[in-house]
Amino acid sequence: MANYKTHTGFNLFLILPALVGLGYYFIQPSEKVLIIFVAAFTYATLFMNPDLDLVHQIKLFSLRGFLTLPFRGYSKIFKHRGISHSFLLGSFTRITWLSAILFLLSFAFSFSDNIFSFCKQFKTYFIYALTGICLADWSHLLLDTKKTRK
Repeated sequence: MANYKTHTGFNLFLILPALVGLGYYFIQPSEKVLIIFVAAFTYATLFMNPDLDLVHQIKLFSLRGFLTLPFRGYSKIFKHRGISHSFLLGSFTRITWLSAILFLLSFAFSFSDNIFSFCKQFKTYFIYALTGICLADWSHLLLDTKKTRK
């Protein structure tokens, strides 16, 4: 099983450039959409990866600890190498967890009626962001699988 630095290097310096190159060549997305994809992939690699079930071990008062703050409760519910390391359900659980927190915050601050129109208006950006998150997770899991087979 690879460590955090190995996963980060693999995702950001090998997989991300390959995906951006292939995506740009075959799909030819706009620059804005490509930036959204890269940002989501990077955030998912650094702060929203399948190892979030261990986030309670990160110092809260650090940049990494602060940016993983929404997932403190997640690590209490999901155990390491459990559902969070599932190929389909892992990404789904983290996306659902973060979406629920954002929805609750928007509801608390009376933005809930606007959030659905916002999502509809920026649907393409959300699709690219979700794709970036899923691909970052899957490359993380690919590296875990490769390391456990040895």
